[in-house]
Amino acid sequence: MMFGLMAGAVAQRGAAAERIETFKVAFFTQKLQLTTEEAQAFWPLYNEYERKREALRKEMKPSTRPELMSDEELRAHLYKQLDTEAQLVALRREYFEKFMEVLPLRKVAMIPQAEQQFKRKLLEELRNRQKADRPQRDRPNPRSRF
Repeated sequence: MMFGLMAGAVAQRGAAAERIETFKVAFFTQKLQLTTEEAQAFWPLYNEYERKREALRKEMKPSTRPELMSDEELRAHLYKQLDTEAQLVALRREYFEKFMEVLPLRKVAMIPQAEQQFKRKLLEELRNRQKADRPQRDRPNPRSRF
């Protein structure tokens, strides 16, 4: 029974991730005004870039809470974060060069703005869904006496 519930939860997360990815592709394609040919060349590169970027970001997270680390562990973690941030900048530079091989310069320049706008739009959508899913507090509960 527990396995069935866990499998259902994983499937729901997978479906949600798929919807977010579909929304992202549509959002970026519209914001960057990608042609069909540009989109076919851009998306495999961008997806590769995102996978590598996410892997680096995971490295930045401490394996334990900072307050539980010794000073030496904390110092090592801070330096590792700085190194990882430098790797992120290098990765971004590398992929922006690759993007410029398949997209016009002006469209490449719009990618960071599209990323920020997408994050804002996604958070807004999630907030709206949470509000819609929550019961209204202003409405009196007919079953409640108070």
